[in-house]
Amino acid sequence: MDPETKLLQRKIIGVLVRAAREKTRRTVKEVAQRMGVTPARVRQWERGARELTLPQLEILAEYFHTPLAFFVQADSIPSDSIPPPPSEEFLDARHRAIGAKLKQARHAADKKKEECATHIARKPGTIGRYERGVSEIPLTELTALAQFLNVTLDYFVEPAADRSDESDLRDLEKIA
Repeated sequence: MDPETKLLQRKIIGVLVRAAREKTRRTVKEVAQRMGVTPARVRQWERGARELTLPQLEILAEYFHTPLAFFVQADSIPSDSIPPPPSEEFLDARHRAIGAKLKQARHAADKKKEECATHIARKPGTIGRYERGVSEIPLTELTALAQFLNVTLDYFVEPAADRSDESDLRDLEKIA
C-alpha cells in the first residue's frame, strides 16, 4: 500500500472513531482512561496521525457500542485502484429516473409545473425538461423542489442494491 493511501486510511478511521466517540458523548479524556493512553494519543488517532491496532479498535468499538465493521468496512477504506467514471448512458438514465420521480412527487402533491417553476424561479418549460431527464437538475433546485413537494432528497436516491455496477459514489454522511 502506498504511503498516501495508508495515510488516507488512517484519517478515515480517525474520523470514524471521533464520530463514534461524539455520538456516545464520550470525552477524549474518558477514551484515554479506558484505553490506558494519554488524551494526546487519542487525538492523534482521531486525526490519523497515529495508527490504531486491531485490538485497540476492537476495544473502542465495544466501548462505543459500535460494530467493528463501522470502522473497517471495505467500502469505507480506499482501494489502490481508481474505479472508472460512470458512463454517459448511466448518468442519462439517472437523470431520467430522477426526473420521473420529480414528476411523480409533483402529481402526488397536486402541484402544477407553473407552481414548481415559480418556487425555484424558473420557467415551466424547465420543469418539463427536468421531468423528462433532458436537463440536469442542480442539487440546490432539487432540494428546494423536494421541500416544496414534501419529499426528502432520499426519495430521489436509488438504494445501493438497485444501482448499476457503474462506479458508486460513497455517501460521506454515512461514514461520519
